Amino acid sequence: MTSVVDLWRAIDPDARRVSGSSRALLRPVRAVQRTRTAPPHLPEPSDGALLVVDMASLWVASVPELLAWLREARLSPVAVVLAGVERRAAPEAADDPLPILVSGRPATGLTADAGAYLADEPAALERRLAELRLACAEAALSEPELATPAGLVAAAIGRGVAISIDGELRALHPRGAGRALAARFAAVHARLLGTAGDGRREVSRQEREGLFLVERSIRPGAAVWLFDDLPLAAVDEVAADALSVTARALLRRPPAPAEAVAARAPAAVRPAGVVEAPVRDALDATLLAVARSNGRVAPAARLLGVHRNTVLYRLRRALDERGLDPRRPQDALRILAAAEPEMGTERPPH
Repeated sequence: MTSVVDLWRAIDPDARRVSGSSRALLRPVRAVQRTRTAPPHLPEPSDGALLVVDMASLWVASVPELLAWLREARLSPVAVVLAGVERRAAPEAADDPLPILVSGRPATGLTADAGAYLADEPAALERRLAELRLACAEAALSEPELATPAGLVAAAIGRGVAISIDGELRALHPRGAGRALAARFAAVHARLLGTAGDGRREVSRQEREGLFLVERSIRPGAAVWLFDDLPLAAVDEVAADALSVTARALLRRPPAPAEAVAARAPAAVRPAGVVEAPVRDALDATLLAVARSNGRVAPAARLLGVHRNTVLYRLRRALDERGLDPRRPQDALRILAAAEPEMGTERPPH
């Protein structure tokens, strides 16, 4: 049965929770309803329904006001989504067990996507698995390190992602889960690994020491972990599946000689008439490519010969590690200026 958190993460992972207990997010959803544009605004009572409130036509000043309306109409939805709300205009959080989410997406799209997901959840998850497996494979081909696809998955789903190999954390990406939760996971990972899959047991969703977890075994002594302080969803399990396939392939891959690694490194973008010195690493090449593509990701990906998701992952890394984003004009100028001394340019004759 599809739960509130399953549906939430599938239709809008960027939606923000302003009310509701973690346990209430595990309630099953059986139907989707939407508010009306004309009185009576609220729909008829329905058991186990997710209620999408169209804030474009029905503004709710506060969460307590919304809860009062629901009680007056004798509605008991399993969760409420306030649709079409700008982040800065979102209602303040409330202390109520009913899950209330705030989404920037319009109500029409949310309602349609939620209905489609409920109608055929397996098909939706299969499509998501195919997308993530392709993205992970392309990221690993671009940079054959475990941290590369792990970071891509963390950025795509907004959860913490870790890969442990023989008791050592080889990748740890907090992303949407937050650095504090990553530190908590790192502190308890030895105990988690003590009960992790040894190749004979597959662990699904679980909770340990205040963290919600998904584990997938890669091989004996190695596992992919997803973590957060909110319950994990079916789409998160799919992401763990996709990452575990790529991680398994990377672990089976024999070490490449240094010369081969250098040969695989993406070449810097080379405009006509410019001869460049080798770029230090793929991250530098990506920053330069995006800066020269006027901040556009797709052209930069084509120039580098990688998937656009790989470029997006590297841009997030650059922002986290260096505070640079070549999509911002000021940063693009800094990147281009820094690269200029390393280049020799052939000027046309006057």
